[in-house]
Amino acid sequence: MNLVQRRRAIYTGLRPFLGDEDLRYALMLWESEFSNKPKFALNVFIARCCSTEALKEKRAEMLRAVIHAMDLPDEQLLPEPRELLKPAGEARAEAGHALNDVTAIFVALLTAMLKKHDYTTQSGIRNFLVDNLQKLKLEPRSEQRLRAWLSGQSSQLTADFSIGVLQKLVNLAYVVMCQYIGPVKADQHLAQSLKEVEAEAQARKVSLADFL
Repeated sequence: MNLVQRRRAIYTGLRPFLGDEDLRYALMLWESEFSNKPKFALNVFIARCCSTEALKEKRAEMLRAVIHAMDLPDEQLLPEPRELLKPAGEARAEAGHALNDVTAIFVALLTAMLKKHDYTTQSGIRNFLVDNLQKLKLEPRSEQRLRAWLSGQSSQLTADFSIGVLQKLVNLAYVVMCQYIGPVKADQHLAQSLKEVEAEAQARKVSLADFL
């Protein structure tokens, strides 16, 4: 399972037991602390989700439901919970957020790079970036928003980042592209992507060289 499928499995398993607020907390907790851990860590994760005596009594049942969901085929999992679980206030704030010029060009560049690949490879690149976010040592809320966008939980990036952080992300994307298609094709795809966003970068007075 890729990151999105595992998140859907967590959601599918816990949906019968938790309301939206508790589900929102559970999914954020799983993504930030348990998404990269082995399956047996689910026991600790479920324990952290059981905040009331009533839930503690259902802990074993919840664990079984999540483990079962992890083995379900994709078509039997519930859809992505990103919009359903997003608070109305947060959704309005995100809709009104305008990225600064540097971050907007990064989004355009990375999107162009991803579009050069099929869905499976795109998911692999996104997962690689998500798995390496901790190395960037971001402020927790900014990391959460970047993680949500990269993993597909959010349809748009709603936080701005320094050029240093964005440069590292482009470099990580290039590294994993090399692993999938080799350095020659990766160089070609990067060059094509830079050319595609060049006009917008010039209009925003952003130097594409700063991302490399």
